Amino acid sequence: MKRLLSIVTCLLLAVVAAHAKYVPNTKWPYVYEDFTKGTVYSADNQKSEGLLNIHLAGNVLHYVGKDGKVYANDNRRIARVEIGQDAYIVVDNRLMQVVSQKGADVLLKLELADFSQLTQGSGGAYGSSLNSSASNLLSSLDLGGLNRPEHGMMLQEKHDGREIPVSTVYYFAIGGQCIEANKGEVMKYAGEERKAELTRFIKEKKVKWKNEDSLKTVLEYLSR
Repeated sequence: MKRLLSIVTCLLLAVVAAHAKYVPNTKWPYVYEDFTKGTVYSADNQKSEGLLNIHLAGNVLHYVGKDGKVYANDNRRIARVEIGQDAYIVVDNRLMQVVSQKGADVLLKLELADFSQLTQGSGGAYGSSLNSSASNLLSSLDLGGLNRPEHGMMLQEKHDGREIPVSTVYYFAIGGQCIEANKGEVMKYAGEERKAELTRFIKEKKVKWKNEDSLKTVLEYLSR
């Protein structure tokens, strides 16, 4: 009986671990829990494949080199990145995930980390991308993934760091502009002529500005 209970307990723990939400930490400050097979398409139409991830310090693409070390790619040379089933484009020198597309217009997602909270307590602005104060304090965090570390060593330490606060910001890349996906910015983009119509649309569709399905609906409206 004890043996059976022990087996059941182990199985339950395994199920819980499998469904636990991944949370980045200072030893593994990445968007993805593991480096994943992907493809990089450069601005000059070159293509390369490898194990990829996105480092949350500066929103930079990292890859594992043939020597087992982790290297950073220059976002300015990237046109598109595919990591697993996810696709990214570079906007304002930042890698943003493509959530939905309508013709040439897209809904984008940017994941941001606030490292300043780890050194200054709750005084930092949550969800800000790597700000100047955070940049000055990165060295004190013993942040993983910097200075060409060994991938194998990082894997050994990946669960030993402090949790990093991460938030998500959505954007519309539409009509040649990139605007944050919130009511104020969308209203400004629509202009006075469409303000009343857009207000009715938002009310009728009960748009929630942090909900991807709602934002996909807004993208459809704006792309008409």
